[in-house]
Amino acid sequence: MNFITISKRIILFFLNFLFALSLTSCSVPGTYFSDTEIQNGYALNGQHQNFHVTELNAIWLGQHQHDPLPVYHIGSFDILNIIVWNHPELSTQTTQLASPDQTGMLVDDEGYIFFPFAGRVKVAGLTLDQARQVLEEKLKTYIRDPQLTIRVVNFRFQQVQVIGEVMRQGVLPITDKPMSVMQAISDVGGVNTVTANTRQVFILFQKDGVIYVNWFDAQNPASVIAADTFFLQGNAIIYVPPAGVSAWNRVVTQILPILGGASSVSSAAA
Repeated sequence: MNFITISKRIILFFLNFLFALSLTSCSVPGTYFSDTEIQNGYALNGQHQNFHVTELNAIWLGQHQHDPLPVYHIGSFDILNIIVWNHPELSTQTTQLASPDQTGMLVDDEGYIFFPFAGRVKVAGLTLDQARQVLEEKLKTYIRDPQLTIRVVNFRFQQVQVIGEVMRQGVLPITDKPMSVMQAISDVGGVNTVTANTRQVFILFQKDGVIYVNWFDAQNPASVIAADTFFLQGNAIIYVPPAGVSAWNRVVTQILPILGGASSVSSAAA
């Protein structure tokens, strides 16, 4: 994504955002954390954890704006709709009285589905195209040139929490349409510009034993653009801290334990 292709949605969001901030910035000072506050790491789930901290700004944007968009991978508890063309007896049935959630095929907690003629098939961790190829290959023994369509009708595996000084705290699903940080904040009604420290918005997630802490200044246009190109992975937490307190101390004492719990649940479900 470059500056020319930024959506009108983000431009309008940011203009409204700046207008609101202009009314409150004099009375709501921002607070920053320094490198010395994160050098000692943090004890999470009884283990010492290190932080990988990145500020999302124009430099970061220049280095990452050409990264490919993330592709959705099926996970446990997702509900699938599977159509085998010219074979309605094998396809997921839908009716006017039943929703796709009710008639779809649930991916179990171990990542498997049971499909006629194919048996028990592990689809967790696969893209939709990869899952389609696996099922088509297994059905070739029974059906000549099988052709399938697979889609997720309910995304339940990966979620993002948006908490802190936003209009509506909540949990958002990660779908096959990549979700950026700014999209997630927009989906919960935006930040509360009266109570939030908008100079320090945090994005936290854990991967391979490392806690990644990304933050951006929502009063900086370049940082907001960078945040709109930062796409979220499952079990991430977006935290908008309150003004007038030490933002980093609040992250350490309240948010990182939540992150550890979410990561444990995700590992058990994978």
